[in-house]
Amino acid sequence: MRTARHTHTQVPDAGKVRPPMLTVIAPADGRVIDTVPTDPPERVLATVERLRGNAELWHSLGVVGRIHWLTLFRNWLLDNRDTVAALLAAETGKPATEADAEFGLALDALDHYCAHGAEFLGGRHPQVALRPGAAMQLAVAQSAGAVVGVIGPWTYPLALAVFDAVPALVAGAAVVVKPSSETPLTLRALAAGWVKIGAPAVFATVSGHEAGPAVLDSVDYVRFTGSMETGKVVALRAAARLIPCCLDLGGKSAAVVLSDADLDRAAAAIALGGLANNGQSCRCIERIYVEAPAYDAFLVRLVAEAAAFGPILGDEIGTGVMTSATQVALVRDQVRDALLKGATLRCGGTGTDHSFDPTVLADVDPTMTVLTQQTLGPVLPVVRVDNAEHAYELARRSPAGPAVSLWTRDTETAAHAAIRLAPAHVAINDVSVHISRPLPF
Repeated sequence: MRTARHTHTQVPDAGKVRPPMLTVIAPADGRVIDTVPTDPPERVLATVERLRGNAELWHSLGVVGRIHWLTLFRNWLLDNRDTVAALLAAETGKPATEADAEFGLALDALDHYCAHGAEFLGGRHPQVALRPGAAMQLAVAQSAGAVVGVIGPWTYPLALAVFDAVPALVAGAAVVVKPSSETPLTLRALAAGWVKIGAPAVFATVSGHEAGPAVLDSVDYVRFTGSMETGKVVALRAAARLIPCCLDLGGKSAAVVLSDADLDRAAAAIALGGLANNGQSCRCIERIYVEAPAYDAFLVRLVAEAAAFGPILGDEIGTGVMTSATQVALVRDQVRDALLKGATLRCGGTGTDHSFDPTVLADVDPTMTVLTQQTLGPVLPVVRVDNAEHAYELARRSPAGPAVSLWTRDTETAAHAAIRLAPAHVAINDVSVHISRPLPF
């Protein structure tokens, strides 16, 4: 069984010790894709200082000049789409169609900010309420830090890094990206492409377990996507330096099925919302609350959907493979914990290497880790609730995710629920998209 995605080796050379290497292994078949050097803290600091030295020139180009280079970079991406998407598929284990879809999301982000960057960066003059005896004017302007650090996840390593890096580059900042040690190769390829088009040296990547803390200790702004536990560490480390940070943290997105729902449609959509991409997104449904009158009928339908769930193209190599073997072990532990505490396995429940079967658990209760810890795997735990208010309360409990899928035929109930479930994104009789389009910064 393959239990490691990367290894560390040190090779003596003329009395010096080289930095450890990351050996990146394809989760689909266990082959070595590439071996890349890690970046010790001193090298990260040198990279950030080099970027900082180039940021002033980059900023001086103005938004039109910066968008010119980003447009050339977009063209490079298009010319190399097959190569980049294939590399992404290889290191994440995603099938080719899903890797290409993620590439498309990254391209959409580039188009979005290139088209609207000048508008977003323009000054604004909001109206200010007048006070007796005082005349006030308010102007709001955008200002970029010299170097922005982006620390990304292994779930969508290309799209999420581009979502964060591109607006920073448009604004005039230099960017250093620290991708997950599980999936460093695609971002390294993008950085090489940036160099190849002759763009100013304001975009770089660093790799390795020591690189993340070093980025936090050297940049001017941090954008982090990952777990709540690591997010707390990032926030505290940024606060210690008094630098701003933005955290996009995981959680357990939920579905709420009320007794008047269309159960066939709910089961099909919730299976898709929880099992697509093997559940490897914070917007994937990781817990399902069903009103008691509909519980048994919904469960039958959900089990049928999960048992039949599979790729659209069944002959794709790597279909159904999870990116991280460590995550597969975590999913297995959560299912085992649930069964030991009284949950009922309705389908799935097993996995080998980098795969885990679509799984439905019934009779789940709040003492089980499958409800209290993020899963990021193809597991659908179903909880029986007495009424809608009870379901809303449970869906909002920590670790609440960014999205809730609500199923009911009653529009008044839906409107009330959307308020109760805020600030989560609430999809009525639908599942939330796993990655939303980028918003204006």
